[in-house]
Amino acid sequence: MRRGLVPLTLIVLLTTAGCARPGRVDAASDATPGSPRPAPSRSVAACADPDASPAPATGAPGTPGTATAGTPGSEDQFQRDNQANRAFRQRGVLPPQAMAAVQPCVAEVRAGLDRLRAEGRFDGPAIERVLTDAGLAEVESRRAGRLDTGDGSGLLFCGNSGFGYVFGQHGPAGTTVDAGGAIADGGCLPAPD
Repeated sequence: MRRGLVPLTLIVLLTTAGCARPGRVDAASDATPGSPRPAPSRSVAACADPDASPAPATGAPGTPGTATAGTPGSEDQFQRDNQANRAFRQRGVLPPQAMAAVQPCVAEVRAGLDRLRAEGRFDGPAIERVLTDAGLAEVESRRAGRLDTGDGSGLLFCGNSGFGYVFGQHGPAGTTVDAGGAIADGGCLPAPD
């Protein structure tokens, strides 16, 4: 009987020993719950400004696109079902303080991509270099798939600032750069189709 308890106890101790406390980034993190500074998700990009002030809120609070209740089989139910089918590609919204911290990265990436545009460069390695030079991690770029948003004329790109993702599209037809949270199915860019 005791022989069975020793391995079980050892397994429980080993599996729980590596667990971090909830809400902590790492042991050296000084972010505490309720602090005005957003806690980074991982390492912080050189371009991020954790002390940035969020932009003042505008407009009425609320969730755009909130569906009204309808009976099953109604048009409302059909619309809600369609939205749910596409939800896995939706990008999360950053809290105002985190969005403010990412904005310097957005500006730096936009400036780098404008330089690439002036040189006529729209290739993946050049785009990824702009992102890594800004200090972003988890950098990736790829062609748009049939389910991706955008016009498909350029490459999609994304990188992690530690407070949120900088993402967009860069190609001959134009360049977009924005910031936001992870997509619903996880990560920086939706999985290609």
